[in-house]
Amino acid sequence: MWAAWDDGEMTSPAGREDCFRLVALGDSITVGVGDTVGPDAVHGPGWAAHLAAVLGAEAFANLATNGARSSDVAQTQLDTALALRPRLATVLVGGNDVLRSDFDARLTLLDLHRCVSELCRAGTDVVLVKLPVIGLFELSPRLVRRVMRRRVASINAAVEEVAGTALDGSAPGPGGRVVVVDAVQAIAPAGEKAWHVDRVHPSPAGHRRLALAVATALTDLDPVYSPPPITAPADENGVAARLPAAPDPPSVWQRLAWLVKAGLPWCVRRGRDFLPGLLRAVVHDLRAERTFAPGSMMTSLADSGLDPRRRIRRG
Repeated sequence: MWAAWDDGEMTSPAGREDCFRLVALGDSITVGVGDTVGPDAVHGPGWAAHLAAVLGAEAFANLATNGARSSDVAQTQLDTALALRPRLATVLVGGNDVLRSDFDARLTLLDLHRCVSELCRAGTDVVLVKLPVIGLFELSPRLVRRVMRRRVASINAAVEEVAGTALDGSAPGPGGRVVVVDAVQAIAPAGEKAWHVDRVHPSPAGHRRLALAVATALTDLDPVYSPPPITAPADENGVAARLPAAPDPPSVWQRLAWLVKAGLPWCVRRGRDFLPGLLRAVVHDLRAERTFAPGSMMTSLADSGLDPRRRIRRG
């Protein structure tokens, strides 16, 4: 059914120019960590793979890698994506950036701008996905939660700014369009089952909800992305029948076993790099609280992580 091109890309017999090619860029969320699939998942695990199935993409390439930062996407994955000449590309990145001691949202902004502008210039439509709050840190003390929420908010502000630049025509070159999807709103219908046991990645249900939300946003963007007709029973969106079956969520004992075997060792390994930067950010917040009166506008912005776009633009 599938044939290789001379450059190694896989496509269908539909032909090189007419084939609907979807390419996914990003980190472990797009790789599919937290998802579980069976043989009915033709493109493998992860929300982007499920999106390819829902939209009926004839060729799908998942370029995302575990641990990727925005610089990895812009400097490595982007060139490969452009060489594949996809009709559609998805970009979800920033989760690993906020977990580093050298975090700088302005650098992520520049990386995202490069990815989107070059993809759009090549005529590729781009889906940008906004990060959810990292649930693992919602269990942390208030000062830590505040730092992490602000970091995630600054990444999402960068996403909005890059999308706005592309939509207002100031991005270099004509071509592809950009649509933004909020991951939090997308997976919210899954409720408590939306998250993997690590509370960092979506669960199987979360991955599938995100795929459906992106498919709906693309259909609103252009009817060309309307999923092909299906004959099996579907949900209210008419596309869920194309999703691979999702397993039952893990039991309490399975969650505890994961915490001991994988969760705690991961926290120790990542903490060697992350904690110094986190401590500096917490100290910075404490100093800011002493500078501004309690209840003032500046203190409120620091607490909530709001208005991150202004911080990005301050250089």
